Amino acid sequence: MGLTKMYLENMNESIRATLGGLRGKRMLELGNQRIDDDPIPEKTGKQYFENRGLEHISVDLNGLDGAQKRDLSRPEQFAEWNNYFDIVTNSGTSEHVEPLAAQYECFKIMHNCLKVGGIALHIVPDINELRIKGARKGHCANYYSFDFFKLIAEENNYRLLSLRILDDLIYSCLKKVTDAPFMKDRKAFFKFITRRRRTVFKNLIHNLWDRCKIGSVS
Repeated sequence: MGLTKMYLENMNESIRATLGGLRGKRMLELGNQRIDDDPIPEKTGKQYFENRGLEHISVDLNGLDGAQKRDLSRPEQFAEWNNYFDIVTNSGTSEHVEPLAAQYECFKIMHNCLKVGGIALHIVPDINELRIKGARKGHCANYYSFDFFKLIAEENNYRLLSLRILDDLIYSCLKKVTDAPFMKDRKAFFKFITRRRRTVFKNLIHNLWDRCKIGSVS
């Protein structure tokens, strides 16, 4: 999906409002996020956030743009970072994590890596925007909803600080309040994730996009 000036402004606003600023914070970024917005000189999320004083780690199966090669369906690969990060960002990445069962592992990884008092920022496709407007059609197999993030907040004792539509995507900011295990009810977790089959052509385009350094974890 990549980062834009609009996305970054909203992320910065959430970080400043909850954590007081970016400098000195630790951030885990899912995907080797690219920036293709002319007003911003940096070309990757890593460059952008490191230039603003964050300790930044990005993870992606492709290992591009300084990202560490880690699998978001394998929590054991992230065990060293339990309760480590002030900020976890998921900008157009989790929706590509497959198979469906791995969605649970992906969100569990984000939960485990986030320290108490830290925030998780999500910018992901919305199923209602798809149904009403056709937004992000064919983009991925997994679409979320406001109800999904309300459930995540309730089941994991997060404070839901922001939940709105941003450029036909869900923008959610969740603050981790307690050091408790990730929700155990997998059936409830999957209730508000909607699957949409991607065509062979769309899968091909997505894979080519990844190889051009624009994509995210698939």
